[in-house]
Amino acid sequence: MNKGTLKILLIFSLTIVLGKGVFAQNQSGDQQIRFSTVPNERDTSLNRYYQTLKGSEYGPNRFLAIMKLAGYHIDKANSDSIIQYGNKYLREVRHWNADSLAKSRHFSKAYYILGIGSRFNGLLDNATKWHIQGIKEAESSVQKEFLLRNKIGLAHTYNLKQEPQKAIEILESIADDLVGEFQILLPKAITFLGDAYYIQKKYTRAQEIYKTGLQRAHEQEDARQALALELKLGSLAELDKQYDKAFELYNTAREKGMQEGFLNIYFEGTIRMGELFYREKNFDAANAALSVAYFNAIERDNLHYQREILDIQRRVFNAKEDYSNAYAVMTQMAGINQQIAHRQQQKVIKELEIQYETLEKDKEISELEENQILKEAELKAQRTIKNAILIGFLVVLIPVLGLLYVYYQKIQAQTELAKKKEEVNIQKLQALKKDQELDLIKASIEAQDEERKRIAQELHDSIGGNLAGIKLQISGTENNTHNWNIIKQQLDETYQLVRNISHTLIPKKFKEKPFTELISDYINTISINGNLKVSFHKYPKEEINALKDALHLQLYKIIQELMTNTLKHAQADQVSINLTLTENELSLLFEDNGIGFDAKNTTNGIGLENVKSRVEELNGSLQIDSSINRGTVTVINIPTT
Repeated sequence: MNKGTLKILLIFSLTIVLGKGVFAQNQSGDQQIRFSTVPNERDTSLNRYYQTLKGSEYGPNRFLAIMKLAGYHIDKANSDSIIQYGNKYLREVRHWNADSLAKSRHFSKAYYILGIGSRFNGLLDNATKWHIQGIKEAESSVQKEFLLRNKIGLAHTYNLKQEPQKAIEILESIADDLVGEFQILLPKAITFLGDAYYIQKKYTRAQEIYKTGLQRAHEQEDARQALALELKLGSLAELDKQYDKAFELYNTAREKGMQEGFLNIYFEGTIRMGELFYREKNFDAANAALSVAYFNAIERDNLHYQREILDIQRRVFNAKEDYSNAYAVMTQMAGINQQIAHRQQQKVIKELEIQYETLEKDKEISELEENQILKEAELKAQRTIKNAILIGFLVVLIPVLGLLYVYYQKIQAQTELAKKKEEVNIQKLQALKKDQELDLIKASIEAQDEERKRIAQELHDSIGGNLAGIKLQISGTENNTHNWNIIKQQLDETYQLVRNISHTLIPKKFKEKPFTELISDYINTISINGNLKVSFHKYPKEEINALKDALHLQLYKIIQELMTNTLKHAQADQVSINLTLTENELSLLFEDNGIGFDAKNTTNGIGLENVKSRVEELNGSLQIDSSINRGTVTVINIPTT
């Protein structure tokens, strides 16, 4: 277990065993803040809904119970339970024996729950998909309440995806509908409208909207949304450097959220307090707040808040120059990102399972309907001969049509399968081409290095040696004429030229200076010629300098490639480079505050492919974490044994 994990678990253990929470003070020291864990216990008032799910048949009673339970877990920010009840609602509506209009009304509610659950887990694309499906179902069933709820949820998701203009268009289009019967939804809609302008950095407009929303929330007695809006106003106060006001708003919202059971408010308030402590360089207080919030997020399996909390803690440890713990937190963040990706894959598999179950249910219904038709045909056959002939004709015709339909479905399935195989083959070919290109690049680099060494050795050992021998022989002759002096001078010049070429080809700078000084020199040349500020931290310096020259050379080239990519594409003004050697493993953390990129939809360029091939040559591992407008973090681990 690494030091960072041990430290976090120690804070958790003290909090649980003592039962007294973790305390911290603001910068002025005049106010003590208590951070404590939140019990994750079942509310006994929910027992009747659990009983309903045990005893009742598919229908409105069960749907109402599922909605109540899902709403409870939304309040508690229990993302896994929200997804569970959303999927349960969706599955039961699919199997419910009712007309399509009635089903559509409940589908819109199920999709709304799944959209919220996906958003809590950071699966924003999934959340977008569910809310759009909920809107379609609500429109077809004239279910206005959940039409509005899904549109508001979709606007919230667009804000989180940094697409504020889409959110503004949605919210302004439903403004007239949020009166009268549905005015209870107005505070939340106003909040997300303010968020959209906040993202666009129109802070004055955002503040006006937030204050209007706060007034509406108090009028509607919507305590949750009032607390959410206080957090928003706190963010604006922090931007305006009114830190005491921001601190008061964050702490008040956080404590009330915990008391009222609005745990998403609690998490948001705690995270923002952690950010504020970090900004004020009160690192111990920031760690105290964030560690307890991280424990509560784990208890509720909320990956979104876990990732947000760890991102701040990473910066806290880095600012304290506690690189070991910073690396441990980065490792935890990588694990959570993997969990999010894994859950995304599981959601896709679950959707396929639900579709399969639906097809099976439809098949059973078709078989029952066919049996009923056959029985009616038999009864009619007994009444009149004419009807019997007609029914006989239908009995013959229906199986033929059925066979034709089955044959058509089979052809379609085979066609789809062929397409899928073709796509897989194309992907395999592309992967092979890519591997071949990487092998060629690697071979080219190796060949260049070998050729440079060979030329250097030839120049130094063969030609240089020969010239030195000739010079020695000429110097030993007694004939000291003018011509001999000219020859000696030319030989001296030739020998020196060969020597200069050989030393230029061999990177002897790695022997003349310690490795960390070479990196520092390189960084200085970058910083002098532009507005980019580069910080370089190495620990322990002596052990890093003592590593093999071959490793130093490859690592130097990797840092050059990463810096070149940052200068070309990132538009960053700050870069942080951290080298840490622990337990026979060298770790490189390269971070910039640039525009970032969508890691899922971006292919690696030649520079990153070169980095990847060099890391693989060193038997190391490479991880790149980036998103739009949030910079890029590259983590490389290389074994040193």
